[in-house]
Amino acid sequence: MSMEITQPGLGSRGLRMLFAFVALGIALSLSTVYVAAHFDSLGVSGTLGLLVILPPLAVLAVVGLRQGARYFSEFRANWSFGHTLIFLLFISTLVFRVRDVAAAKGEPLDAWALLRVVPEAIVAGILVVRLMNRRTDWLRSLFQGIIGALATYGLVCAVSSVWSVYHTWTLYKSLEFLLDLSVMAAILASVRDVKQLRQIINWTWALYGLELVWTWIGAALWPSLALDDLGRLAGIWPVVASNSIGVSAAVICTVALARFLNREAQREERAWYALLFGFAFVSLLASQTRNSMAGLALGIFLVLICQRRIWIGIAGLAALIPAVLFTSLGPRIAQFLARDQTESQIEGLSSRMDWWTFAWQQFMHHPFTGLGAYAAGKFAVLGKLGVGTASQMHSDWMEVLAGTSLWGLIPFLAALVGCWVVLVRSTWDRSLSADERQLLTEVLGVLGVITLRSFFNVELSWHAPFLYFAVVGYAEFLRRKRKQQAFGGAASPSASFSQPRSFAHSRSFSR
Repeated sequence: MSMEITQPGLGSRGLRMLFAFVALGIALSLSTVYVAAHFDSLGVSGTLGLLVILPPLAVLAVVGLRQGARYFSEFRANWSFGHTLIFLLFISTLVFRVRDVAAAKGEPLDAWALLRVVPEAIVAGILVVRLMNRRTDWLRSLFQGIIGALATYGLVCAVSSVWSVYHTWTLYKSLEFLLDLSVMAAILASVRDVKQLRQIINWTWALYGLELVWTWIGAALWPSLALDDLGRLAGIWPVVASNSIGVSAAVICTVALARFLNREAQREERAWYALLFGFAFVSLLASQTRNSMAGLALGIFLVLICQRRIWIGIAGLAALIPAVLFTSLGPRIAQFLARDQTESQIEGLSSRMDWWTFAWQQFMHHPFTGLGAYAAGKFAVLGKLGVGTASQMHSDWMEVLAGTSLWGLIPFLAALVGCWVVLVRSTWDRSLSADERQLLTEVLGVLGVITLRSFFNVELSWHAPFLYFAVVGYAEFLRRKRKQQAFGGAASPSASFSQPRSFAHSRSFSR
């Protein structure tokens, strides 16, 4: 009788562990060399301390990325026409060259502009076909509630092309805004419940997160091109401004924190959101965008209020304030935020005050009409100031006022106020499900970020305001649900809150 001897082997799990061990060792070795070569100011103790925390961070990254991969697999399983439309519009926002006023007027439709126009034409075609086939009544949805206020603003912008300083530019950009808004109206006319809408909003967050990842890849390949004279991180190809990186990072931080604090989140989910928060926060610091940092502070405050965790913020401030006041941390933070600017440059908000002052002077010459939506800032203000390479005046409110006067400002402001009223009021609504309340927390935090940012950049009115429209979409969803319950009795969670009866047979997403 012979006995078979089994030779010990690694097996598939052993091979994976061996590969992970080797990869970790290589990563730590390369990190040691990189840190020692590029961060002399840390010294030996600082370098060793940084290397000590790298292994647990690596473990957190492995656990978190496994959970993150599951989230991305959900997009494929729940893909809808709404995901497709948002992706096409996102492609149309990519910038591969920056033109001044003369180039924009001389050749408004160059080869790179086709990358913007073609995806938009496809989106418009899809919307028209779905409307004609009676699959999605997005036109009716477009003129309801908060979205209706924004549609009114878009129509005012289009009418302002009659007296605009650049007629065709105003008309095109106005129709572009209405197209973006029509996509959200179509999504609201199609979703049956909050889970479907959440998938669309998750896709919006994911696109901004992927943009950050791509920016860091570019920085790793071409570090000299990815950092400007002040050392601020920027996207190379396509071009992504440091301010845009800042708001993307602040939004991802806000969403990650809201989900990390969710009491129903599992351990692996928290690892993923902790990793996501850390990555986005480092991106925010690398962008050195001060108004995004202030927006993040407001977003975190709103998240803590909604999660009933305000004590965390109080504890954090109690630890941070003494450290800032009585240690060297305070001067270092002040130096970092100053970005080597003089006191006059900081008080002038990096030339913004000069732009806004001149814009006000130009507006006062046309107080009843404005100078044309989207054209006033670029052509009537920045072009005359000699900064025509800037596409806008770094303020939604100055852009709207200078372009459309009070005719556009009133519905534009009404939509933003409507979002705040609906979302804040919903925090006391006990009829919300767990999914609806969790989404409310992160959306309200994001609204805080972009509202503060809107005073220093264009977050609400410029193509394509995905972050704002995600907020608008959820606020309008809650408003229509409340209206349906008020007039039609208690509605089931899966009821449609936006469709007329003639479209009831096609309420779900088509895949």
